[in-house]
Amino acid sequence: MTSEKKRHMTWTKKTALAAACLWVMGMAGTATAGVGDGPRAYMNAPVGTQMLTFNYMKQDSGFNIDGSPSQPATHIDADILALQYTRVVNIGGNAAGLFAIAPMGRVSGSLIGTAKEGTSSGLGDMQFGIVMGLVGSPALTPQEYASYEPGFSMGVLAKLSIPTGAYSSGKTVNFGTNRFAFQVGLPMTWNLGRSFVPGNVTTLELTPSAWMYADNTSPTGGASNQSRKPLYSLEAHLTHDFSSKVWGSLDAVYSNGGATTTDGVFDDNGLEAFGVGATIGVALNNGFGLQFSYGQTPKSNTYGFKDSLFRVKLVKVF
Repeated sequence: MTSEKKRHMTWTKKTALAAACLWVMGMAGTATAGVGDGPRAYMNAPVGTQMLTFNYMKQDSGFNIDGSPSQPATHIDADILALQYTRVVNIGGNAAGLFAIAPMGRVSGSLIGTAKEGTSSGLGDMQFGIVMGLVGSPALTPQEYASYEPGFSMGVLAKLSIPTGAYSSGKTVNFGTNRFAFQVGLPMTWNLGRSFVPGNVTTLELTPSAWMYADNTSPTGGASNQSRKPLYSLEAHLTHDFSSKVWGSLDAVYSNGGATTTDGVFDDNGLEAFGVGATIGVALNNGFGLQFSYGQTPKSNTYGFKDSLFRVKLVKVF
């Protein structure tokens, strides 16, 4: 093999790794403490790229149950491990990412000052989806990708969450949701760098999206039905390559909605929150990459609301 071919293969692997967080999704409709689905989640990648992503998330949340300081505070702690498989394909000349996510883990909660507490563990709600480019996201071979000059791109996101998670109506806390959920979004990216070559990438990213929910026909507390209004969000990231192996991001997420109605009675528990966070990504050898993210929610409409998230992603590109 010539030295030029070796350099091209090495560059292609590094470039694919730089885009390895393509279409990596978070959990279905949960607060994500300023991190969201994550930075560079919707960057284009060469057709044929395959990725395995291992996500570990530690989330710590607390709030007063009716939004006032006179009521007991609820504390929820979650440890989540999610395995995701992604493949980039060509659909009508545009790059598209098909993905499947299998989460598992443990969630525990307590009502401070009372005896009410609970724990749930096991498999979470499976998710399947697609992100397809609409503008500025052509289906590219690795050779075409190497010389492509990025600009503005926009795609469409569709994700289905299936109620496969551990759930019991008799439990105070459940890892599963016992309802179908569907997300739609329009991820947009302004590539400010000269190319996708590692060390030259700077992006501004915006993703407006909405989660819509089917009814939970067996909610906790002895009720017979619980509906949930859509949850809207706007996710933003400003990312920059510090070198060919290290990049960083400033992250933010605004969320609004998600109130429930139980047996015809409005629960008045909709959330309006603004979270901020930061991410560091590191390219390793042999097609591996690491990401570390941390975020908090400093502003919300709920008294005593606190939400923090620590996430580690290990990505393997094939």
